[in-house]
Amino acid sequence: MTLKTNPLARSGSAIVSQARIMKDWTRELLFLSEDDIVSVHEIACALPNCPPKETVILIMSASGSTRQLSVHKALLDVARHDILGAIAADVP
Repeated sequence: MTLKTNPLARSGSAIVSQARIMKDWTRELLFLSEDDIVSVHEIACALPNCPPKETVILIMSASGSTRQLSVHKALLDVARHDILGAIAADVP
């Protein structure tokens, strides 16, 4: 039996690699511990005036608090400075 690949799927290994890099950047920029959880997802944005793809970074701290950062770009297009900008925009 041969496994078929989804012809509509994006390059999985590139997305996984980029998500790992983004997690590392987030940990570094926010001085997170290994006990804190960082999750990175690309979602479709349906809001008016919103780019079609949005990358969401969810930080769940060991203390129980949760923080969400958003970058209005596709996951593969996010750079370190985009995460830094999202952190700066999230500060009250």
